[in-house]
This record gives sequence, C-alpha cells and structure tokens, in this order.
Amino acid sequence: MKSFRYLPLMALAMPMLVSTCLAADGKAAKAKEVLPTVAHNLSEWHFGEVLFGNKPSDAELKGKVVLIEYWGVHCPPCIASLPHLAELDKKWRDKGLCIIGAESQGSPKEAIKSLLDSAKVHYPITAGASGPIAFNSIPRCFIFNGQGALVYDGYPAGPGFEKTLKESLNKAKASAMAAAPTTPTASIASAPWFAMRVWTNSDGHEIRAAVSKIDSTSVTFLMPNAKEVVYPLDKLSEDSRTTLTLVAQPKD
Repeated sequence: MKSFRYLPLMALAMPMLVSTCLAADGKAAKAKEVLPTVAHNLSEWHFGEVLFGNKPSDAELKGKVVLIEYWGVHCPPCIASLPHLAELDKKWRDKGLCIIGAESQGSPKEAIKSLLDSAKVHYPITAGASGPIAFNSIPRCFIFNGQGALVYDGYPAGPGFEKTLKESLNKAKASAMAAAPTTPTASIASAPWFAMRVWTNSDGHEIRAAVSKIDSTSVTFLMPNAKEVVYPLDKLSEDSRTTLTLVAQPKD
C-alpha cells in the first residue's frame, strides 16, 4: 500500500516524460494530428536550400504526390521516422511519390549526413523550407495530392498518414493513365509518355529522363541533353518497369 502515496508524484512527472521536439523557434507544442481545414496548394511552399540530393523542378513534380517532412537532428521521433520514410521513398518513388526532408533545426551538414547515411535516406534534404502554415513542433508532415492540394497535415506516424498517401498515389496513377496517349509516339515534343522524371535501373542507379517510346523489349528515354537513348526494359528496376507497363502494354 505504501506505493500508492507516490502516484500523485508520478502523475505530475508524466508530462516531463512525453517527448516533444522543438523547431527552429525553440517552442514546444502538444503533439496531436492536425487535419487540413483550409485549402492550401503546394505552390505556397518553398523547399529552401538543397543540402543533399537534387531539388525537383516544377515539371518533375507535376502530377506527383509530394510529401514534405519537417524534421531535426536533435529530435528523437524525427530520427526514428527516417528509416520508415526512406522505405516509403524506395517503395513508391517510381509510383509517383516525391519526398522532401526539410531539416528545421539548423544543424551542421556533417551531423545531418551521418543520420541520412545510417537510415539510408536518398530523397532530397533541404534547409530553410517554409509555407503558409505555422507550427512549432516536429516531426510535421504535409502531403499534397497529384493536383498539388494539401490533403494531410500531421505526423508521420499519425492516424491516416499512410492511408492518405496510398489513396493519393492511386488517384494520381489513375489520372496519369487517363491522360496518357493511346498509341506510342516517337516525338517527345508532341506527346511524351512521361515527362522528365527519375527512373531506376536494376542496379539501383537513377536515370533522369522523359519517355518517348515503349515497345516489348525496350524504352526510349529522352535525356536532359535532348538525346534519345534506347534502354532495355529488363535492365530497369521492377518498380520502373511496372510504372511503364501500367500506362502502355508493350507492343511488338
């Protein structure tokens, strides 16, 4: 019975055990999911300075589902979410997902890189990202659908996070299929199968290119230097091949 006298003290101490992470302004906020209540668009956000990786262009983001996560080196929940987001990036990058990791605590690049390497993060990392929604705790995620509309505002482990992500990707894929040409074309200028984006080969290397033609054994990439390169389909990653065949069944 003696242990019960300490219950009030434990109750007072519990708030101190709840982990909160501070953004750059140094303020803490109670962790809770915040659902979008005002219509916002991706165009209102600025990614900031790119620290690692390549900043996607507006053309590359067109029709993509974009996930921006504000995180920090000194935030344990943020660090815990990195491997999960890295896995989502690997799984869905070729299916229309673009993740931007917005470091929000002004940490040195060396400290950031160490965490990225450990979690095998390959999506772009930026500093100084901003948007119209004020917040003071991290991690904080914003998901934008294929039309650029904000559809999720909350935490990477929050209720509805992955459900919203999957639904947005499925809708974006359906829209891409509906907008795709009915027959292949050799002219990327007239009607490309895919605009400039990143593909991966079977070795995991990235290929930044548009697609101008697909047949039963190969895909014709239009490279950033405007040269066309014929690439064997069996040399692409499974995700890249799946993305291509969703839009066009290979023809002999």
